[in-house]
Amino acid sequence: MAGGKKKNRVEPVPIEPERRVALGPGHSEASSFDPHRLDFGHHAGRTIEELLELDPDYLGWLERHPAGARYRAEIHRVLNGAGSRRY
Repeated sequence: MAGGKKKNRVEPVPIEPERRVALGPGHSEASSFDPHRLDFGHHAGRTIEELLELDPDYLGWLERHPAGARYRAEIHRVLNGAGSRRY
């Protein structure tokens, strides 16, 4: 190409409507997410209620940390039920 460089052009990749997956609350797709049971980390598989008994400091961290955002409603439900036992 005389007189200039060829620019790399990025073409959008078409996505078929049936392959789109909605993210976040309110989506109509079935999900395997369980807000009562952790699916990551050292405590994967444990319920929020189990964490209150086994590791309340971790539960407090999870309540404040972005990683716990999807569990926050359940964390608050469990902590409100715990009353004075709160970490």
